[in-house]
Amino acid sequence: MKRIIAIILTVLMMCFAAGCSSQGGGDASSREIPETQAQETVAQEIQAPVQAETLSAEKEASIADTVDYYEFEGVIYAGKNGAPLYSFANGTQENGQAIALDTPLPVGSVSKQFCAAAVLLLQEQGKLSVNDTLDKFYPEYAEGNKLTIHDLLSMRSGIPEITESSGVEVTDDKTEEENIAAIKAWVFSQPLSFEPDSMFTYVNVNYMLLSDIVSQVSGKKYSDFIRESFFAPLGMNSTGTIGESKDAPGWAKGGVYRHVDTQPGLTNGCGDIITNAADLTLWLNALSSGRVISEDSYKLMTSDYSPEGEHYGYGLYVEFEGGIGHPGNIGDYSSVDYINTEEGLTLVFISNTIAPASTVGLAGDLLSDMLD
Repeated sequence: MKRIIAIILTVLMMCFAAGCSSQGGGDASSREIPETQAQETVAQEIQAPVQAETLSAEKEASIADTVDYYEFEGVIYAGKNGAPLYSFANGTQENGQAIALDTPLPVGSVSKQFCAAAVLLLQEQGKLSVNDTLDKFYPEYAEGNKLTIHDLLSMRSGIPEITESSGVEVTDDKTEEENIAAIKAWVFSQPLSFEPDSMFTYVNVNYMLLSDIVSQVSGKKYSDFIRESFFAPLGMNSTGTIGESKDAPGWAKGGVYRHVDTQPGLTNGCGDIITNAADLTLWLNALSSGRVISEDSYKLMTSDYSPEGEHYGYGLYVEFEGGIGHPGNIGDYSSVDYINTEEGLTLVFISNTIAPASTVGLAGDLLSDMLD
């Protein structure tokens, strides 16, 4: 069924100011993860061989009050210095199964940090530069010589968001390449909304273009590149993309995401990741400790390019409740991932009941409960 892309992209976007695996190649049908393997993945992160800290009874009660107040269903996992600190799982998946601590769920715009890390990894490999202008990749784009990869990463490009009146459609029966081509054709026909790097505007299509550039430069499908570069080496065995889940419903423990738009290519780079608490916590710790990209690249990723208000780096908000992180929303699913390296604290939650406008508030309340 045809869907107007503006509606879908609006759902994908989580506005901070407003409320706030198989290794190697192969098709998606080979990516079904046995139950035991998913449990082992959780054990590696959540049952880490580190002396666990404990929360006081008062803090536990405060967290319980917060969970009740938000009527939260989904997964919450917090870690401290590599050990488990707090965990919660409750609710029901779309397939009727209970949500467990290791259940993979869509995380929406949390996906952007994976795309940003992919770009920075390719820069380390000498295959591109964040200072490259877009005409290098899109010679047909009249505005391409004015825009850099940095402008896309930092949400300071001036590229307009696709709106309902744009008339751009994507369809379930088109290929990923055809849908992406339709989106790019519209973007490249539009004037910029403002001078590049002069202001911040959160636009999902920035990261869809970045994922396309990753694919061009690497010579691989975007989902293959991030799986081979990140998920497989880190042991993120319960992490994949919406496209893979659609093609192989047996993956993600039988997850059925009827309430998530799955038009091929639509969410690439900006909202495509499905993952669980353990894998996302593993990712945060690896990213911040130099196991994903270099220390210099991580500094680029977590620099503040919009100090005038939004404090956005590359795929991450860098003044986010005292640490760094990102909220996400796609369909019925809302999420946050967060790390505070000074406190040694990580927080991940994914829910199919929390409204997008409540995500940042919930994150702040949970962190306050744990730290106060």
